Amino acid sequence: MVSLPLIAALAGCEPGTAPRESVAQTSTSSSAPESPGDTFVWPRELENSPELSLPSAADAVTFLSQYMDADLALPTSLPSDVHLDVSTSVSVATVDGVRIAQVKFATEHGEVWGIMYGRSGLDGCAPEHSVAVRVSGQPARLRITPDPDGSPRKWVELIWPATLRNPYGVYGLFGWLSPRAVVAMAESMPVVTASPVTAAAGC
Repeated sequence: MVSLPLIAALAGCEPGTAPRESVAQTSTSSSAPESPGDTFVWPRELENSPELSLPSAADAVTFLSQYMDADLALPTSLPSDVHLDVSTSVSVATVDGVRIAQVKFATEHGEVWGIMYGRSGLDGCAPEHSVAVRVSGQPARLRITPDPDGSPRKWVELIWPATLRNPYGVYGLFGWLSPRAVVAMAESMPVVTASPVTAAAGC
């Protein structure tokens, strides 16, 4: 199974790698923040588990809204084989003081797709291998990777607002989906109001 570009990739780069899966780091503290400005900690049940399973995307957003002050939203424009009321897994981390979450799903055909919140980045290094597009008038980076197994499907990553100079966004979408579908999904989400994360690429 081809793995995913996960939030842990934002902490470091590995050039020339295929889409991969890695484990999100979690806090060792057990109490929740009293307000968005408090020191951030993930709840105890995530301390020893890299992923949390939830019944649906709505449940994931409800859960994350208790622990993140990032923009949290779901796409309303979806391909016919993509649904939000399916079993969902959530990975969480804090990288360079930024709270990050990734929510991933399976399509009807069992292919994986997902959403990044808080800070989004392309898997590995080489953001120059992406192209500039616009999402609701905001700059975005789109990368399309052929299936290493030789099938006609494509692995698509979209992050926004992001530029080649600052290749980190607030939202991200990824998966075995068509580029057109991914851009349409992004366009159906609210316009990002949070400031994009400024960070070195780390390569």
